[in-house]
Amino acid sequence: MFKKQIPSKNIPKKLGSTNMKPYWDVIRDIIKESDIVLEVLDARMPDISRNDQLEELVREYNKELVFILNKADLVDKQTLNKRYFKLKKESNCFIISNKEKMGTKRLREWLISKAKPTSSSIKRENQEFKIGILGYPNTGKSSVINSISKASKVKVSSKAGTTHGQQWINIWKNIKLIDSPGVIPLRQDDEIRQALIASKNPEKIHNLELVAYEIIKLFPQKTSLENFYLIKIPKDIEDNPDEIIKLIGEKKGFIKKQGLVEINRVCIQIIRDWQTGRLRI
Repeated sequence: MFKKQIPSKNIPKKLGSTNMKPYWDVIRDIIKESDIVLEVLDARMPDISRNDQLEELVREYNKELVFILNKADLVDKQTLNKRYFKLKKESNCFIISNKEKMGTKRLREWLISKAKPTSSSIKRENQEFKIGILGYPNTGKSSVINSISKASKVKVSSKAGTTHGQQWINIWKNIKLIDSPGVIPLRQDDEIRQALIASKNPEKIHNLELVAYEIIKLFPQKTSLENFYLIKIPKDIEDNPDEIIKLIGEKKGFIKKQGLVEINRVCIQIIRDWQTGRLRI
């Protein structure tokens, strides 16, 4: 089970330029400036995409935290509801799917209502209401911003590192969204998390088998794997990722001349299918 990321001395301190602030200073600034903070989570793995340190900072500055379960179209309804109600016990939570246009109107209307002068967080009618959007790379910050603003004001891509440079986006009268490269930093050695949230392309992953194992483990019921790869997983190998990988390789014809399955090729395929959302829970 993954532990939520907490900054350590091993985290790279810069965003790519010696003139830019350290990651967590940028995140801290966004939280300080915001009236409300949206933590964007991947609905397929909300626990993995949550961050303790971020949430601790939000509490430290006495700001309201809202969970955004993004990419909801990649999760079956029953599983999605369980995850929603679990998070709802801690704080406000919204289910979002930009692809299915699900939940964005409700979230937008709720944010507008929070920004009204009658809200306790607004003392003057002309005071700006600021919304911080934070999350791990590739959890869909940009797509959430586009959905809320009802326009594609932020470039969206399935590759990591698309958003560069902090910016303010006016979305409604006195309401502004703070977008930035304030993505939660990942340790360089946290390759499994990097792969699962698609912040590292399959071709650059060193331990392909370990990542593929973790993806397979995300499917306690193997029906989705069977349906997607058109295979039948016998009961006696359901808990054996090695054998499941071999089955997938055989079905896809990823076979070497010696008749052995090309394990690395199969693992890359599984990781790519997961990262692109084709393989769904």
